[in-house]
Amino acid sequence: MTTATITPARPPAERLDYIHADYGILSWLLTRDHKRIGILYLISVSFFFAVGGLMAVLMRLELATPDPDLVTSDIYNRLFTMHGIIMVFFFLIPSIPTTLGNFLVPLMVGAKDLAFPRLNLLSWYVFNLGGLFTLWAVLHGGVDTGWTFYAPLSTTYSNTFVVAAALGVFISGFSSILTAINFIVTIHRMRAPGLTWFRLPLFLWSTYATSLIIVLGTPVIAITILLVGAERVFRVGIFDPSLGGDPVLFQHLFWFYSHPAVYVFVLPGLGIISELLPVFSRKPLFGYRWVALSSLA
Repeated sequence: MTTATITPARPPAERLDYIHADYGILSWLLTRDHKRIGILYLISVSFFFAVGGLMAVLMRLELATPDPDLVTSDIYNRLFTMHGIIMVFFFLIPSIPTTLGNFLVPLMVGAKDLAFPRLNLLSWYVFNLGGLFTLWAVLHGGVDTGWTFYAPLSTTYSNTFVVAAALGVFISGFSSILTAINFIVTIHRMRAPGLTWFRLPLFLWSTYATSLIIVLGTPVIAITILLVGAERVFRVGIFDPSLGGDPVLFQHLFWFYSHPAVYVFVLPGLGIISELLPVFSRKPLFGYRWVALSSLA
């Protein structure tokens, strides 16, 4: 009597979780699953966090003694600048919206995916493309203007790779805009029947408010950074006083976005806390409407 080896049948794709539904690197690189794209974003922002964190470690080691033992003052300025650029534009701004937002927004509204799955994947590729330009600037010597790119230092006097770093920030801005548009449309148009606005989880309110800030503010910083590049390359006289420009104009344009960017950092975190506190205290959150409307305000 022989014993036959029985190979268990592979379960249907719809019964597999999002990790094992498809196999191979290509299935991840071409995926339109919001959960997988959230994981891809998590990998990307974690990488940039590690790069920016390494620069912070080098700066702290240098500050251990008063003398320039580890790096020169010029290299220190470049480390400080590139640390700020990477941490702000490639970690702080995208971290929660692109990871938890991509993963949780469709689940919380009762949708199968975001409104534009292909656009969602495109935003990840655009984000990494912008990061590559910035990393190219890092590997070729970095930037010493400060992460704010203040004129006229960034437009006239700096001899570092300002244009490459600025182009990386400019490109990554498109990624933020595409993601924010996806969230806004999904929350507006794909809510489950009966899920009215004041039944939404507070994380969705904070994500919605964050997306509005990104859509309204990111084009301004993108154009401002583009003007810095135009000033350096073509000497058009927008921020250069010797050519009739005004360097303070740069500050007005830059902070039109970069102060609201503080709320891009904070609002998603407040949304997370607003979800966790009711669960672990086992009580409804006091003042739900006020919390929701204050996030929007």
